Amino acid sequence: MLETQPISTTFRDPPGGGGGGPAVADTLPVEQLLQRMREGDRQAAAMFINDYGDLIRRRVRGKLGASVRRMFDSLDILSTVGRRFDHYVRDGKLQAIDEPQLWSLLFRMAETAVVDKVRAVKRLQLAEGEDGPIARVLLARIDAAERTGVGGTDIVLEKALSALHFDDDRSILTLWLADWPLFRIAEALGATPAAVRQRWRIIRGLLREKIDAGEL
Repeated sequence: MLETQPISTTFRDPPGGGGGGPAVADTLPVEQLLQRMREGDRQAAAMFINDYGDLIRRRVRGKLGASVRRMFDSLDILSTVGRRFDHYVRDGKLQAIDEPQLWSLLFRMAETAVVDKVRAVKRLQLAEGEDGPIARVLLARIDAAERTGVGGTDIVLEKALSALHFDDDRSILTLWLADWPLFRIAEALGATPAAVRQRWRIIRGLLREKIDAGEL
């Protein structure tokens, strides 16, 4: 997996009171951070998420139903948004020209992160047959991470992806978590269903080895 710069999880209220909090004296204006981020400045992206993270969390909390909150909280979603936004800035994809466009992008990322996490957790919960054992272990890891506050859903799944050495294997796991059937994954990868089924068996075995070794 691609590495990102650490982003602090000590979030402060946005200046201007956006959620009732006081302005923070050392917070840079959004316009200044936006200019730097448009130039690919990842440190500015980290500062933005750190300084304005509470506003994103409040927006996310308002959209999380009770069943979703039992799986993960808004801090977990913010962590996901922070990583995705870091990649977005690093890759030069940020095209927002003003603050409203930037916030629109961030809130879309947050909403997508919620959908992705719900889909992945439900996929693990519904896994049966040969997929069941590895799915139950991953769910247990996610539950432990949520209860201890050490990481969350995204961290556990990123570790699982990092345990795989080939791009196609990571794609297979990602699409499986997105509830794609193996035949559709085969079509997306330009492979035969039989080949993808074989790789999926190997992937499950690799994840099991990492779990048994205490690496996942």
